[in-house]
Amino acid sequence: MEAPTSNKLEFITLDVFTSTRYLGNPLAVVFVQAHQRPHLTQDKKQSITREFNLSETVFLHVPISKDAETVEIDIFCCESELPFAGHPTIGAAYLVLKHLQWSHVKTLLTKAGPISITSLGGSVKAEIPHAVHIHKNSLGSLSGDQSHLYEPYLNGKASIREAEKSGKIVSIVRGMTFVMIKLDSLEDLGLITESRRGLDFGRVPGLLDEGEWAGGFVARYYYVLDTAKPVERDDGTLEIKLRTRMAELASEDPATGSASAALACKLALEWQVRQPFVVENTQGVEMGRKSDIEVEVVPTGGDGDTGIKQVYLLGEATMVMSGDILL
Repeated sequence: MEAPTSNKLEFITLDVFTSTRYLGNPLAVVFVQAHQRPHLTQDKKQSITREFNLSETVFLHVPISKDAETVEIDIFCCESELPFAGHPTIGAAYLVLKHLQWSHVKTLLTKAGPISITSLGGSVKAEIPHAVHIHKNSLGSLSGDQSHLYEPYLNGKASIREAEKSGKIVSIVRGMTFVMIKLDSLEDLGLITESRRGLDFGRVPGLLDEGEWAGGFVARYYYVLDTAKPVERDDGTLEIKLRTRMAELASEDPATGSASAALACKLALEWQVRQPFVVENTQGVEMGRKSDIEVEVVPTGGDGDTGIKQVYLLGEATMVMSGDILL
């Protein structure tokens, strides 16, 4: 990195959850030096994020100490700051450990809490924060007089529409929530763009549980299982493969790590998994940006206990561009 100046910020872009440029999910990482931090307001970060116009942008606060074990990051989407998101976490971890080779760094500090990171072969592995919560309601369980708030946004195909209405709502952390919509076939997965985007879940009273679980980011996440149930590997680990899409926002998301983690936890709880559980998720195929996302769930174990002890997100990345932002 060159000597920093006060009126410009260095950045790098990566494609995340792939080892091939122009596939995966693009991410911008902006380096913020210690002397620049007091002058980089939230509004300025939001403006820079909108200028990149990617699904997320990371602001990486360069530590003063060259031996620092923790690096603080802020994650923004074009609408707001996020407490946690998967592909920015993996992208930032890959940049720090693989590209910059800051092997002394052990933790990324996000608004959702500290995330331990390690290098694993060609990938990086992040132990993500989680407070998994399955909400009691679904769109279809709400009273009929609220249907006008969401019905216009549902799919035209009856079976997909019913799946959208019955999908369980899962938070991976507070403020990061997904409506999990199980579809029957890849053909149906190809039709999800016919669902109208921009459903404002915050305008649907009673959809999310009250208190700390209300509000935040909410989006629909569609999935198709490769097999009806997980298969057991030789080492005893359970494995499931699936395909997913998320087309809730202005543009389709090629890879959604936080939603992948939430879905993996939902399946582990649903199937009452009591042994290590791996989800291999392929997303972004339909938009030409194939992404390979892996989630490992470690259950709490024990008779009658099907809680979530640890959640790991794994993936690769590749550098694409670098440059300066003029302030």
